[in-house]
Amino acid sequence: MTPDEYLQDVGYRLIDLPWSMRRDLLAELRSHLDELPAETDLRSRLGAPEQYAADLRAAAGLERRRGVIAFIRARRPRNLILAVATLTVAGLVIGVVVWIQSYQPLAFAGATYLPADTKGSPAGDSEYVVYREGRSFRFGITIQNTGRFTVRVLGVAYPAVFPFSARLLMSTPAPPSKLHVFPGPLAAFHPFDLHPGEISSLILKGVYACHSGEGPGNSWTLDPVPVRYSFLWRTATTSIPLHSRLAITLPDGCDIPGGTP
Repeated sequence: MTPDEYLQDVGYRLIDLPWSMRRDLLAELRSHLDELPAETDLRSRLGAPEQYAADLRAAAGLERRRGVIAFIRARRPRNLILAVATLTVAGLVIGVVVWIQSYQPLAFAGATYLPADTKGSPAGDSEYVVYREGRSFRFGITIQNTGRFTVRVLGVAYPAVFPFSARLLMSTPAPPSKLHVFPGPLAAFHPFDLHPGEISSLILKGVYACHSGEGPGNSWTLDPVPVRYSFLWRTATTSIPLHSRLAITLPDGCDIPGGTP
């Protein structure tokens, strides 16, 4: 057994002692080992490492320590500081990641552009419009960034089976004090940054068209509006509810040209 191995073994037997005390005891042992000839049989000269450690305990009146406090005191202060710092940074990183994953500041800004011939339901809790194949269709809302950070608006994510074909238009983002309900001119949509407090409008413009076979009496509801956005590395879809839902009713059904797919 080499002096280093002997020293390491004794240190392991004293691992529960406070770090500074263990350091001093092992420093004395190191000095003693350095004075011995290189060929010395350390087990024969000093005894087994576990016995040497037990003798050190007995000479200093040190009992074996257990528990969390003993474990902490046995650690080197620098290592404790590094461990605490690492855990703190890890906690902050996890907190930031969780916050980014949940950050969603987009909200309904209060204005809805409804298709022509939209009517209120008898119950007064929604709006509805009757589907007419090939007629013009326009529907839109205003959205606002109510948060403290800029997000990027990526589009509206209605399924392709909805009973209309439309392209998405947008207005230039503007502060609420400078924005009317649906300002013009509208432009073809492209992803854009919506800064804190700004409002923009998103409008679907096209025609009614069948994309799935639906029987008479069915309807499609356009509330909430699914808006795609990104914030830092996260891309998601948020559902923006309207003041009242809009339903497209199909009194005569909706037949796909060429038959059912």
